[in-house]
Amino acid sequence: MELDAKRAVVRVRLDKAHDDLRTAREMLKIQGWRDIERAKHSGVMSAFGEFLVKPGLIEPEYARIYADAREWREEQDYSDAARSLGESTATQIVNDAERFVTRLERYLREARAIE
Repeated sequence: MELDAKRAVVRVRLDKAHDDLRTAREMLKIQGWRDIERAKHSGVMSAFGEFLVKPGLIEPEYARIYADAREWREEQDYSDAARSLGESTATQIVNDAERFVTRLERYLREARAIE
């Protein structure tokens, strides 16, 4: 895939992340704490650690943010004995997700994956 095509794919995915964050903020306003989409993230999380955190390109705290959000989502979706996910926890998860997306966007700019 040529560089311009790769950049276009990265831009589409980054735009989707920003859209998901807007949706998450709207869900917080109506006290909708649970995730509205379902997907497997184990491969993405593993690659994130291997290719970005281990080489020192992204700080380890962002792997923790991803892991924490994933753990909460999976617990809320699949556990009958899930911990209560209240407004403060949901707000913290969304705030951390915004930091995560901002940090990845900065990395992508630095790596010239987006302009």
